[in-house]
Parts: sequence; C-alpha cells; structure tokens
Amino acid sequence: MPELRFRFEKRGRSAYLSHLDVMRTFQRAFIRAGIRLRHSEGFNPHPKMSIAQPLQLGCESVCEVLDVSVLEGPEDMVSPLNAALPEGLRILSVSEAGSHVREIAWSRWALTFASPGEAERGSEILHAPALIVEKKTKRGVNPLDIAPHLRIEGREGARLTLTLRAGEPTVNTGDVAKAFAGASEAPLGFRALRLCFLNEKMAEFL
Repeated sequence: MPELRFRFEKRGRSAYLSHLDVMRTFQRAFIRAGIRLRHSEGFNPHPKMSIAQPLQLGCESVCEVLDVSVLEGPEDMVSPLNAALPEGLRILSVSEAGSHVREIAWSRWALTFASPGEAERGSEILHAPALIVEKKTKRGVNPLDIAPHLRIEGREGARLTLTLRAGEPTVNTGDVAKAFAGASEAPLGFRALRLCFLNEKMAEFL
C-alpha cells in the first residue's frame, strides 16, 4: 500500500498529551484496528510514522497530519481507528500522502481570550512594528523579532485569528504569549486552536 496521510483533530483533554504520548497512542490504535505498519530496519525497528509540526502542550488542533507507511489494513480504516483512540483524538480523513510536509510554510490559528476587550488588546500588541521575544534554538537562546513572521487575519468577539510562520524561523503560540507578557501589565491568557496548514503561496496544505 502507498504511504497514507491521516488527518486528525486533537481536542479537549488530549491537548495535554505530549508528542511522544500521541505517537504511542497511535501505535497502539493501529494494532487494535488491525492495521499493519511498515517498520524501519536495524536493531531497534520502529513504525514508519511521523506527525508534521507537533503541537505545543495545551494547544488544540483540527488539522493534524500523520503520515504512515502501511503494509495492510481494512478498506475502512477511519472507523476502527476512532474506536481505538481516546477521547479528543479523532481521525477526520485518510488519503494517499500528497505534498511533502517540508512545503508547510504557515499555520493558521484561532486564539480565544476571556473577553472581546482582551482580544482587542492582543490584536493591538501584535500590530506593533517589532515584537522581540527570547527564542530557544539549537544555537542557544537568542532574541527574535516575530512581527515579520505573523499576520493578523481578523478579530470577532473574543476570538483572534492569525497566521504564524511554520518554516524558518518557526513561530508558535508560546512566542505570541511571550510578546503579550512583554507588552501588557495585565496577563493575556488564551486558548489556542490550530485551524490549518498553508504553503508559501498561502494555499491550504494538502
């Protein structure tokens, strides 16, 4: 069988599962669903599966991408997998893997604040010409101006929609929270939901 792309959501309590926990959960779910995966060779073989742009702990998503090399399985893989997955993890669709995940350049997010006023304040902060945050990378901790790497898409009530760079440099909602903390005396907490991935041309990644 060809490499398959499973799109899934991660909501509710499952948002607090780590990336490794999610990988282990899917490995068990594939076994229970009667789906055989191709494994790597060598002394420590492991299933050939990967998740694009793993979420930060506590973030939710309706657009997660899981690429898996499948040897064999039932014609309908969605139903048995969903029956084997815990609450909050749900397969939305399955298809042959298309574009390479390296083509993911942006991710679109919905940030939900405690009130419309806080969302407005958050939007004002993110419209600043410069937003310097401390960013941890393989080269250590360095300052990064995230302003050129985010786009405000709109605000409706207590919900703010924005697009963040997912390539190099990668900007995440933790960086956004740091920008809020550095620019606001009152804390600006929010719930983060990833809506979709986009390529460099701002078209949805498929």
